[in-house]
Amino acid sequence: MVSELSDIRSFLEHTAPFDALDRDTLVSAVRRVTVRYYRSGEEILASGGHNEHLYVVRSGSVELRLAGDDLMAHLDAGSCFAFPSLLREGEVRNTTVALEDTLAYLLPGDLFRELRQKSTPFREFFAENESARIRNAVRDLKSRHSSLLGQRSIGELLTHRRPVSCNPDTLVSDAATLMSHHDVSTLAICTTEKLVGIFTDKDLRNRVVATGRSFDTPVSAVMTSAPCTLPESATISEAMAMMAAGGFRHIPVLGPGGELLAILSATDILAHLGDSAIDTGMLVARAATPGALVAAAERIPEGFTRMDAGGFHAEHTMRFTSALGEAVHRRAAELAEAELGPPPVPYALMVFGSLARGEQLVGSDQDNGLVIDDRVDAAGRAYFEALGTRISDTLHQAGFVYCNGGIMARNADQRLTLGEWQSRYDDWIDNPDEDKILRATIFFDMRVVHGRLEVERDLRDYVLGRVASNRLFLSYLARDAQRSRIPLGIFRNLVLEKTADGAKGFDAKAQAILPLIAIARTFALSEGLSAVGTLERLAALAAAGRMAKGDAESLKDAFLLVNELRITHQAAQLRRGKAPDNVIAPSSLSPLERDYLKDAFSVIRGGLESLKRNLAGGIA
Repeated sequence: MVSELSDIRSFLEHTAPFDALDRDTLVSAVRRVTVRYYRSGEEILASGGHNEHLYVVRSGSVELRLAGDDLMAHLDAGSCFAFPSLLREGEVRNTTVALEDTLAYLLPGDLFRELRQKSTPFREFFAENESARIRNAVRDLKSRHSSLLGQRSIGELLTHRRPVSCNPDTLVSDAATLMSHHDVSTLAICTTEKLVGIFTDKDLRNRVVATGRSFDTPVSAVMTSAPCTLPESATISEAMAMMAAGGFRHIPVLGPGGELLAILSATDILAHLGDSAIDTGMLVARAATPGALVAAAERIPEGFTRMDAGGFHAEHTMRFTSALGEAVHRRAAELAEAELGPPPVPYALMVFGSLARGEQLVGSDQDNGLVIDDRVDAAGRAYFEALGTRISDTLHQAGFVYCNGGIMARNADQRLTLGEWQSRYDDWIDNPDEDKILRATIFFDMRVVHGRLEVERDLRDYVLGRVASNRLFLSYLARDAQRSRIPLGIFRNLVLEKTADGAKGFDAKAQAILPLIAIARTFALSEGLSAVGTLERLAALAAAGRMAKGDAESLKDAFLLVNELRITHQAAQLRRGKAPDNVIAPSSLSPLERDYLKDAFSVIRGGLESLKRNLAGGIA
């Protein structure tokens, strides 16, 4: 008997969620476990009956049939079943049959309820629905991260020393004296209590000394006007992303009433982090040559692994990596302009796909194009051909490799006037077919990162106005999303594929993230919502009452859970010197993570079904 109890304890202490129980609780629970043996084909529980036990499969396997008919799940060793009936006061809805000779551990229902009350991990594992389980999983993954960068506000870093300021009419000589006297590198330029600009050491060097301007110049003529600001409640990771994207080191921090509270510097953050992640953004912004830009961009993967190790949450890692990618694209365009001279007509560099959505990880190719003013002539088109080629070539060398699908500014069909882009979107929307939709979906996630920023609004408004009223086009989008093969079998087992090296895994991007993006994109476009990011789209759909809040939350949690796993997987590959990919072997995950992953796939499958049911009709 002692040996049997020892065997039970040894098995359960390595089985979720019993592994989360403290030793005394587990030992006490093991004493109340009953061991049962079932022959192959024997019915363990019958639909319509009454149950008073939690079952844990010790060896063998069982299958669950809803109401005794529809096959629901195939459970192997380590799996638990019958807990839903315990949560329903014993009512059994599924028939359970032993598929082979099976040994099971049975815990009394009162013990199950006692453990749920006593242990939070135990209770959350046996949550009443899969949405709650995914939400718990995302929170658990986050809690494992030690850093609080995504939660701590920049207000916690401020010394609350009143910023040194002067009015816009102050002479540069007086401003410099003020900065020297207070030993600050940044001066806030204010009218009464309103911030109108900042004046930094860099402004003094570059805009006064280097240009030979008089020190009697009003500081308003050489300051940085309308600087980017953040509220005191913004997180540290938000400040880092803004600095990296903008290539600057100082951000004015405003109070609830818009009053200036302080100037947050990169030094304040670095002192907190002991890290040099922001420096990558600074190096990108300062790169004077394509070679320097390439060298700066090569630091992005290193920063990515540091963010993973430092505890960034998935949404912050994606945002920060995207901010750096955006900065590299912008600088590549600026350097190309510096080489070729000013553009003959206004234009914009547009990015598509993950960079537009702010969801980029490492190892992404480039997806971009130029939107050129309609007045461009033949000579102007030759200029933009050279510009687009230089941008794409520099990005390729910087790690944003050429797009296999040709979506890059070096290709002529990606250098169009605004009118030509509108005609291109018209053709996709008015004359959809499967091949066009397959190639075009990425273009419906767009954002300008350099040049005429208003182009994004003009083109997006035009596209949204066309799409929302075209049900046939939306039905093609919804149907295209159904191409995704969710790797969840009818037995609720993971359906894996062999990778190039012979290992078994699933493609987390193709089989989870892309369908999630398609669900959010298609529903958002159908409602004419302008949000671009997947999480923004889901939030906008819920806020507009176009998607049930619970459904939006479940899809959001599935999106974050899979991305948390992708980021951890890619960071581990980078540390081993391997190129990052999206193929994750379930064997690299804990049993609990695999179980949560199945919940996420189930939610995604439900989202695709909803998309199919609501929008995929109408195709002749």
